[in-house]
Amino acid sequence: MKWISYCLLCGLWAPMAFAKALCPEPIQVGYDNWPPYHYHEADSPQQVRGYAVEVLTAVLSSMQCKVNYVELPWKRVLHEMEYGEIDMAMEANINDERARYAWFSDAYNPGRTLLWVRKDSNYSEPDLASWLAKGYTLGVTKEYFYGDEVMALLGRYAKQVSEVSDKQNYDKLARGRIDGFLGDMLATPSGLKKEGRSGQFASHPMVVYESPSFFMLSKRSVSPQFLQQFNQALTAFKGTDAYDIIWQRYGPGR
Repeated sequence: MKWISYCLLCGLWAPMAFAKALCPEPIQVGYDNWPPYHYHEADSPQQVRGYAVEVLTAVLSSMQCKVNYVELPWKRVLHEMEYGEIDMAMEANINDERARYAWFSDAYNPGRTLLWVRKDSNYSEPDLASWLAKGYTLGVTKEYFYGDEVMALLGRYAKQVSEVSDKQNYDKLARGRIDGFLGDMLATPSGLKKEGRSGQFASHPMVVYESPSFFMLSKRSVSPQFLQQFNQALTAFKGTDAYDIIWQRYGPGR
């Protein structure tokens, strides 16, 4: 009986021990300050928080890997990842240039862009095309890419679309100068809370654009075997109550 118990323990701990052996020690994670994904408060710069941070920390902890978060401008994060000085980054999108020097995990965040409107609004249109066709005016974030299809739609209705900062979109919607704006599913509630406007706006049921986010891992410092173990741990964690609690903490309905 003792031998059976010992074998079961070996089977349980072997994958974690293998993953730990593959961990860079500690894993250096580069990030820029982008609430609510990865950020710190001004009075506590050593305490890194956010949806992506909590998910990554939990997954690496399950693999018995130590982690160190390093705040850097995003372009420098990518540069240092290319040369193996930074091991991982969060909230990354895949493109050919990045794939040259980095692995990508399985997707962990749906990356949804929603239409945000005043809470007293009652729009029945099922999609952005029919909403714009009714003549409504829209604010979008300056220099943000919403995917080819949505960008073409915005170009078609250019006279109804204004391109400004997120904060300016909040102000314009509050004053009735636009009828809605496009905003990230998680970042917008965080931004509205910061500006004291949480109770003024709500997301429309339509999903305007979806671009999943991935964890990014340096090919210089992280092995394909580690990536495989990481993806397995990520999948397992997403099936737990702990993951659901994290999502609820940062999601639009919180």
